[in-house]
Amino acid sequence: MDRGELIQEMGRTRLVAVVRSKSAEEALATAKAVAQGGVQFIEITFSVPSALDVIEILVAEGRLHVGAGTVLSNEEAEEAIGTGAQFIVSPSLELNLIPICHEANVPCIPGAATPTEILAAARAKADLVKIFPADTIGGPDFVRQMSGPFPNIRFMVSGGVSLTNIKEYVRAGVTGICLGSAYLTSTLAQKGHAGLVGELQQFVNLVDEAQRK
Repeated sequence: MDRGELIQEMGRTRLVAVVRSKSAEEALATAKAVAQGGVQFIEITFSVPSALDVIEILVAEGRLHVGAGTVLSNEEAEEAIGTGAQFIVSPSLELNLIPICHEANVPCIPGAATPTEILAAARAKADLVKIFPADTIGGPDFVRQMSGPFPNIRFMVSGGVSLTNIKEYVRAGVTGICLGSAYLTSTLAQKGHAGLVGELQQFVNLVDEAQRK
């Protein structure tokens, strides 16, 4: 699957589970729940211990589209791509990573929080622009306002996504909607594997409902 097809697939399913676990074992347990809950994309952040090993294991299992997150250097991008990461995400405007990713036919998604940063990312040929932290800069309203002057830019959002606003993000046309690491970790700790699977299934159902209307 080339990078254009992967972004199309993300746009069809929308949800991306972001994993920032305290151990590789916890990350793999979360990934298992993510797959069973029906979410098809997962982002393993570089803050996870042995993140590259986790990415490699999940890629080999083949149940999820696996990306690397919190990628802040050329070396990290190259290492992640080398282990099979299918997309690269940064919290900041790491434009230098875009050529590296595109040479490997991997989508690159830098972070942005202002109109100037959004336009800079788009001009550098970012596959998506990640609005971060989405909840503190206006949430779905910010996305709708940015879609006015930038109608051809596709967005990912990260920060504050919940069962109460997920439909708004879908209707605002967001391609990738990140389920935050804090939410995933706390739900797994409080409700266990089955509880997390159940909540993820709720997100999947709400996305489906929003896309049908």
